[in-house]
Amino acid sequence: MVWFNLGASIFGKSPLSNLTGMFTPMLTRQMGYPTVVTLHELVALADLRALNAPGGICAPLGAHLLTKVATQADVVCLTMSHYVDWLSARGVDCMHIPIGAYHEPEFLKETEAAELLFFTTLAPFKGLEILLTAFDNLRIEFPKIKLTIAGVEHTRFPNYAQDLKTRFNGAHNIQWLGKVAEENVIDLFRRAQIVVLPYTASTGSSSVLYQAATWGRAIVASDLIENKKLARENDLHLQFFENGNAQSLQNALRILLSSVELRDMQAKHNFNSIQRVRPTATGHHYVEAFNRALEKHNGRK
Repeated sequence: MVWFNLGASIFGKSPLSNLTGMFTPMLTRQMGYPTVVTLHELVALADLRALNAPGGICAPLGAHLLTKVATQADVVCLTMSHYVDWLSARGVDCMHIPIGAYHEPEFLKETEAAELLFFTTLAPFKGLEILLTAFDNLRIEFPKIKLTIAGVEHTRFPNYAQDLKTRFNGAHNIQWLGKVAEENVIDLFRRAQIVVLPYTASTGSSSVLYQAATWGRAIVASDLIENKKLARENDLHLQFFENGNAQSLQNALRILLSSVELRDMQAKHNFNSIQRVRPTATGHHYVEAFNRALEKHNGRK
């Protein structure tokens, strides 16, 4: 049996490489192998303009074709439940498996230093410019505040991070870490008081959101529909701000920076909620998906 774990938004640098890559699960299934696909986003439902998707006026057609091809598997696993509703209505055998906790949950003791964490691939639709603007203004009220920016550059925007570094070169207390080794990720969250998700467009479920809940950190996020749905599906509490509005983000950060009680209340609630999607539970869900695919080929569970 073959399992594909796919993220369409960073799969390739061009529509052609995306499409040819996504043909692989379909061809594997046609070869007779039981096939399971985990799809982290449905590009057919995405805001392609906000994501700066390549393809111009043909982008929507390409997105639907990409989705059609990528879901040609015996079982499709999706990280958000409304994706399941959309694909099920189109006859696809699919199931909802949240990203969940990457590790066994551990409630990290909060540090005294006021540090914000931005941790994701660096691309224009991740909202980093908005965060940098809000951070620069917050330094007047919180002179000791720090911002850590971690993550690799998006394959489609190779100069984006460097351009931002140049633009905000005069800003103090900002640390650019680039790629972070897996074993060092926990230290990012250990130092942070607040994890910020200022995304202006969604590429699906956020693994950083789950990591923040796993390690007991308060979260500020843009009020994208996808962020709100993800919070509801997993019973997570977030401090929302108006998407694309630096002043609104500044206000949301101020609320949490000013209250250790609010940060602690949110973090503890989310830590309790994440217990339902521990690694063991996620593993059991995937065994169920694998067995469903094997049964279709009369294979042994």
